[in-house]
Amino acid sequence: MPGKISGWLLSLRINMYGTLTLLIGVATLIFVVVVAPFWGVVPALILALAFNVLMWIFSPKIIESAYGLRKIERNEMPWLHEIVDRLSLRSEIRKPELMLAPTDVPNAFAYGNPFTGYRVAVTSGILKVLNRDEIEAVIGHEIGHIKHGDMQIMMIASAIPAVFSLLGRIFLWSSYASIGDDRDNLPPMAAVGGLLLLVAVVLQLMSLRLSRLREFYADAHSAMSVDGGAEKLQRALVKISVSNNPAKAEKLSHFRPLMISDPLKSYSLDLDGNIVEKLKNREVSITERILGIFSTHPNIRDRLRALDRLSHELS
Repeated sequence: MPGKISGWLLSLRINMYGTLTLLIGVATLIFVVVVAPFWGVVPALILALAFNVLMWIFSPKIIESAYGLRKIERNEMPWLHEIVDRLSLRSEIRKPELMLAPTDVPNAFAYGNPFTGYRVAVTSGILKVLNRDEIEAVIGHEIGHIKHGDMQIMMIASAIPAVFSLLGRIFLWSSYASIGDDRDNLPPMAAVGGLLLLVAVVLQLMSLRLSRLREFYADAHSAMSVDGGAEKLQRALVKISVSNNPAKAEKLSHFRPLMISDPLKSYSLDLDGNIVEKLKNREVSITERILGIFSTHPNIRDRLRALDRLSHELS
């Protein structure tokens, strides 16, 4: 990432890598202590991991089919290609393909893997809602995800809770199946299953925290790779948030972690005056904070304030 590293950004990196390390460490410890003695579940574990890897490899085609994505040719939107060219060069990555999602929901996302290549998709809605400067900041955010390898990191972070959830169900199913055969094994098998499901919930919360931290990190990349990126991205995030229509975005709910902003969250604001400052100074309720623990994206106010802090430290 170009430019000097601020104290806030260094702290963010430590938080991200610390969360990922804790996630993997807890999963490994529980597996060794609780699951390893039951070697019969190892084939199921291998199968679960293989399934997640295959989903990761083939997910670009699934996403493109679900959204009806199509490639944006250079002669169709030369200005958008110029933005991607410039930011890819600054970020020292290979230029991703540009894709268009034919939906009025204003959003953008990056996806792909080393086998299929990387893509940045914008929706028809975001091209209508944002101006070119704001779209540039959004592209900078998505290129940040590619630069940081977020698709690979979040694949691991998402797979671990899924595997433990599967193992928990296997143990519970095995305990029910043993009721008529070996009642002595019922309590320990059921207890292990319940423990694994509880661990899966804890690991999922860690994964969600990591997802929110990655969004902050991608925001920072946009702020540092786009001229005036912090202010441009602030305006973009606010415009997207106030333009969201959760009813229209319901069909996108399965892909929310990909989006630059949660399409199911919207804010009703008086559009007169400085709406960025209105959201930046908005009070966040205790209920929102609690629900935020289960969110893939940080609260909009926290993102706006983080961009302010980063802009101040780098100025």
